[in-house]
Amino acid sequence: MDSDTGESLPAALLPYCGRSLLEGLMRDLQAREFLHFKIFGKQCITPVAVMTSSVKNNHEHIVAICERLEWFGRGRENFRLFEQPLVPVVNAEDGKWLISESLLPVGKPGGHGAIWKLACDRGVFEWLYRHGRKGATVRQVSNVVAATDLTLMALAGIGLRHNKKLGFASCERRPGATEGVNVLIEKQNLDGLWEYGITCIEYTEFEKYGISEPTATNGSLQASYPANTNILYVDLQAAQEVGSRKNASCLPGIVLNLKKAVSYVDHLGFECSAAGGRLECTMQNIADNFMNTYSYRCSKGIESELDTFIVYNERKKVTSSAKRKLKSEDRSLHQTPEGSLLDIMRNAHDLLSSCSIEVPEVKDNNEYLHSGLPFIIFLHPALGPFWDIVKQKVHRWLHL
Repeated sequence: MDSDTGESLPAALLPYCGRSLLEGLMRDLQAREFLHFKIFGKQCITPVAVMTSSVKNNHEHIVAICERLEWFGRGRENFRLFEQPLVPVVNAEDGKWLISESLLPVGKPGGHGAIWKLACDRGVFEWLYRHGRKGATVRQVSNVVAATDLTLMALAGIGLRHNKKLGFASCERRPGATEGVNVLIEKQNLDGLWEYGITCIEYTEFEKYGISEPTATNGSLQASYPANTNILYVDLQAAQEVGSRKNASCLPGIVLNLKKAVSYVDHLGFECSAAGGRLECTMQNIADNFMNTYSYRCSKGIESELDTFIVYNERKKVTSSAKRKLKSEDRSLHQTPEGSLLDIMRNAHDLLSSCSIEVPEVKDNNEYLHSGLPFIIFLHPALGPFWDIVKQKVHRWLHL
């Protein structure tokens, strides 16, 4: 919330460690570009496409911050902002439209799955081709650790090198967390052929169906139900083909979401809240369009042959969100700025400890629910961003 106006701010503008989340994302990108410059001696400016929405004046706010910061020194021509449409909301109890004005239904975002069709309709794919791009990495602005160490580069590298259509960056799933899981699908279609692919189940119902949630064991990064983190690699031509379709598959993973209460102003001007239902689609379920087909049932190890793939890393290097404000009554730091900052400090501890620098260990989040951090260390991402490069530099400094 803006401290001066009281206006609710979109996630991209939320202040985090002295800068907005959007500025932090651009800083991560510039670090990778600097690494490219150091290795190849050539300046690289990555085109950035951002899907916005009209909620909380999201689109106008993001344009304003980009203009205020002079498009981060990258030039307006290297950005493409495209606005997500809203979808009408129904009352979850009686199925009637929620109305804010006469003949005007209440609108809410229909999920990030609209990104593929919208990018196709707004010419974003063609714009990326003109910049010489074949693939793209996709991440959400609220995830502040997505660019830690090798995560994004490994994801994009595997995708490009092996001509994959879609890749997921995953990690161990936090039991009880409201996050999807990545799965390997095996199914036999109506023609008797076997289809395989890695995809996502966004809304899980483990407890409802009595399914236990096994976790990683023996130090393995790979859990039985790896978390979906909404960090993707996508082949642009493959995504454009799906987004250009004239059927429902251009909006992947459509579900009727009845889980959230919707606040709105009715036609009489009264503020109301109701259990609302809206059609929602999920960007990661574009994977359902990239199944590989075989005339026989495949054995274990089919994953490496598929057009979809998955990479794993420690959770604190893959996902930690700053999407909700910590409240005084909260009993968890999950998805708060405070919780994600602890993960950044854990990463700093691991990196510096491997350089023979003594740093206090960061304990469980519950230890800091009502107390300060054990230390504060911010490392500029341009030091690496790969940890191996940072270690080399630190060792040189220590031995000067």
